[in-house]
Amino acid sequence: MTPAGHGPLAGIRVVDVGTRISAPFCAGLLGELGADVIKVELPGEGDFMRTMGPFAPVEGGPGYSLSWSVEGRGRRGVTCDLRQPEGQDLFKRLMATTDVLCENFRPGTMERWGLGPDDLSDDLVYVRISVFGQSGPYAPRPGLDRLGIAFGGLLHLTGEPDRPPVRPGVTISDYLTGVFAAFAAVSALYGRDAGEGGGEVIDAALYGAVLRVLEWTLAGYDRLQRGGYLRRSAHARTGRPRGRRRSGDRGGAPAGALSPPHAPPDARARGRPAPRPAQPRGLVRAPRTHRGRAVRPARTRRGLSVPPAGPRQSTGRRAPS
Repeated sequence: MTPAGHGPLAGIRVVDVGTRISAPFCAGLLGELGADVIKVELPGEGDFMRTMGPFAPVEGGPGYSLSWSVEGRGRRGVTCDLRQPEGQDLFKRLMATTDVLCENFRPGTMERWGLGPDDLSDDLVYVRISVFGQSGPYAPRPGLDRLGIAFGGLLHLTGEPDRPPVRPGVTISDYLTGVFAAFAAVSALYGRDAGEGGGEVIDAALYGAVLRVLEWTLAGYDRLQRGGYLRRSAHARTGRPRGRRRSGDRGGAPAGALSPPHAPPDARARGRPAPRPAQPRGLVRAPRTHRGRAVRPARTRRGLSVPPAGPRQSTGRRAPS
């Protein structure tokens, strides 16, 4: 971690008024690049993450939250009640010296407190993270990571095909959205300081970050119209062998071969012959032209599409007599 005052974001002040992972994580990433991060917590209570376990024992006192030790590190702390007029005035004074604000309240909350983008400096990079974004019919709905991975489509693809969806073992959408939001914030700072305008409002939705990393599944569903591409599977839909292999001492080991050159070592390790490369099924789009002529797909015995044979052209060589 880069200490504050050092690194590419040295001299940048970031204020974190978020909770429950996404906005604090975004602010923390900027802090790791050298920004000065200030955490705003509720007076008398502190951030909700302080109450989340597991807790490490502390001699002579209550246990210390390991969740907070990870998510709350690398920043200074102040208390301010944004629900009260006095707190709102103090917050605006802090915003006058702030470059980036990170929040993940339910959309409309900051506006209700008089702290929305229109109420603060035009040079501020205002990062807003929510489940469904700041606009649209679902925007007012609250939610956490599970809604993000479900609405984004990841939950549908995770698990065995004959069983209910399986939630990943760690939070995905909050962290992933925090990364995208931090990237957008750095880009906005660069544009602002390069004289290309003032600050920006960054609207980052949990489901949108998940949707962005679904590889080719959406394109396959749209262009190939084959629902099988989006069925639940514990193994990858491309490449073989993939999945969990039995082992003699530990009960199992992960294995993966995305392309044919990777498969023989895996097969040798298991004492089996190398599998043949999978052949594509169905028609494959043929080239638009062949030897200068337009062609149409033609089905062959193996289901491959090849251009039809054209007139033989002379190569200038004589056939053997």
